[in-house]
Parts: sequence; C-alpha cells; structure tokens
Amino acid sequence: MYSHFRKTLPLAVAAALLFSAALVHAHEAHVHGVGKLDVALDGQTLSLHLDSPLVNLVGFEHAANSAKDKQAVQAMTNTLRNAGAVFVTSPSAECKLNGVKLESAALDPALLGEAAAAKPAAQADHDGHADLDADFTFRCAHPERLQKIEVRLFDAFKGFNSIDVQLVTGKRQGAAKLTPAANSITVP
Repeated sequence: MYSHFRKTLPLAVAAALLFSAALVHAHEAHVHGVGKLDVALDGQTLSLHLDSPLVNLVGFEHAANSAKDKQAVQAMTNTLRNAGAVFVTSPSAECKLNGVKLESAALDPALLGEAAAAKPAAQADHDGHADLDADFTFRCAHPERLQKIEVRLFDAFKGFNSIDVQLVTGKRQGAAKLTPAANSITVP
C-alpha cells in the first residue's frame, strides 16, 4: 500500500498544480494572439487543455450569426476535432485521440459539435471578449516513449503569436512559450 501511495502522490500533486495553473490562467488578462495550453501525462492518458481568445481561432469574438461566421466556426471545429494532426506526438508512443470537448460562451454548442448545454450560457464575457476552451484526450500505448509534442496550432490558425504551456508528467513539471518558429514541447 505504501508503494502505491508513493507512486500516486506525485501525480495527485501534479494534478493539483495543473488545476491551480488553470485557475491562475482564468484570472489573467485576455490577450489576443496568445493562447494557454496545459499538458498532463498520467499513465497512458495524455490530456491537453487549450484556452484561447476566440479571435485567435476564427477572427472574431461574437456569436456566429452570419453564414461566413458559421463557416469559420465549422472550419475551426473540424480542425480541432482532428486533434491528432494538430498535436503531433512522438510516433513510437502510439498516442491515439480518445476525445475532444469544445466550449465557448459565445458560440452555439451545436456549431462546436457538442450537445446543447443544460442551461443557456452567456454570449460573451462582461468585457466583450470571448474564449474557446478545448480539451483533448489521447491514449498512449507507450507513454514512456513520448519525447515531444509538435503543436501545429500556428499553422492551422494564423491568429496565434505565442502559446504559454504548463506541463506536468510523472517525471517533471515545467513551463514553456511556444512560437511559430519553436512549436514543440519536450515531454520527458
């Protein structure tokens, strides 16, 4: 029992730190061009949480009412739901996409490929800015072989200038700033 506790305690602490980092992100200023990406590797599960101003992804921060806006949201949705092409992991780790959840207070959940919300969400933050929260889950057959994750958000969405990364694994915790020229996260 003690050895199980010693193995799971670091992961529990890492999860708590990642949650704390997410809370800090929630209170930070909304900055166009900047995204936040939390990455956690727990056993065979690789979890990524993207928090980005909606403008970085679709070019606007309001409800998608026009056909052009709806088309932009659908294109974004299709790209993010194909997360294996957006977050490219070390091939030998054999990470396969397990799930995607997209959410924005400004967008209809149906446009994001999600079930309707139980209660209606506000259309935008009080200051007129809206974000997208996206959760991606991968299952890695060989997580010990995961060396890097190439983040191709810069190629897919020209609105990104940088992405602040928080990383938590069973071996390390760290932070990084990704740019179009330096778009890979070192995992081990």
